[in-house]
Amino acid sequence: MFFLRGPEEGLEDVVTLSAPYLDRRSVSLPAVKAAYQTYLAVQQPKVPAKTVEHTEFVRNGAWRTELSGWFRSPDAPDMEGVPEDASAVERAMDRVEEGFRVLCGSEPELAPLFDLVVNQVFVMTLPQEPGSGSSFDGVGLVYINPLPEWSTQDVIECLVHEFAHTLLYLDALRHTHHPDYRLLDMPENEAETAITGRRRSIFFAFQSFLIAAEILTVRHRHPEICPGVGIHGSTPEILATAKRTYDRCMAHPNLDALATPRLRALLSDARTRMQEIEQSM
Repeated sequence: MFFLRGPEEGLEDVVTLSAPYLDRRSVSLPAVKAAYQTYLAVQQPKVPAKTVEHTEFVRNGAWRTELSGWFRSPDAPDMEGVPEDASAVERAMDRVEEGFRVLCGSEPELAPLFDLVVNQVFVMTLPQEPGSGSSFDGVGLVYINPLPEWSTQDVIECLVHEFAHTLLYLDALRHTHHPDYRLLDMPENEAETAITGRRRSIFFAFQSFLIAAEILTVRHRHPEICPGVGIHGSTPEILATAKRTYDRCMAHPNLDALATPRLRALLSDARTRMQEIEQSM
């Protein structure tokens, strides 16, 4: 992930995965972006997609509706015909884009990699819940649903959160993080997640621990833009919950069948980073 290991590994993942669709005689970021989108179209043909040269911060209502449908639960209430507050949606997207500009202003190397791996960022149509999301089944799509009272730090943390998920999805596609993905959904393979503390599939526990390291790193590295308690809670709270998650995951009796050496190396690096942050407090 970006804050844990820098931009190089993410770029290598994209180039490697996209190689079958890339003309090696003329390699450039635009060429890699085009090849990456072709790769995703082949891997996830049912996912809504439009070819873009750069990350699209979506404002078109029909396109937002299509993208939102991909993430919508079948049990969500049908709100077709219920009018949206168009000005509120515009303000929400303004805040998301402003958060992205602030983040890139403090971390300039993030912008090219985000622009490469994230194809669309959007605010979901109604019904929506505040927060953010992305999906292993829909790589390249990110939604952010900010509340009016959210701070710029809250928006930045959500962007960092979903950017990290996206890079993890790509890393898993290249390296494989789980020997047998079917085992992840078995009840005996649940664990406490590192930010909310909820018991879920250990897949989410692993992911949340790595995301926690990214959130804590951006706070530690850039207090000028993430100065205090953000949407993910206080730093001491995250550190305490994440430590419990890590310890329980590492002690899980099925660990070898659930996490490859690649994933365990990432988890170890994240634990080291958290220990460094805790010691500096």
